[in-house]
Amino acid sequence: MNDLPIGLTMALAENEQAMRRFAALSDEARAQVVAQAAQAASRDEMQAIVRHFA
Repeated sequence: MNDLPIGLTMALAENEQAMRRFAALSDEARAQVVAQAAQAASRDEMQAIVRHFA
């Protein structure tokens, strides 16, 4: 998880259920989420990505 955008790391840290679900994803699915998170233009967008897992 060292390659995660800091915003994604912070958002996941605030949502334990989302963190567990993210960790359970396949490598490919996690890579897709990381790519999506890297394009997030705001905190709200990042939180929406994380809410998707919760």
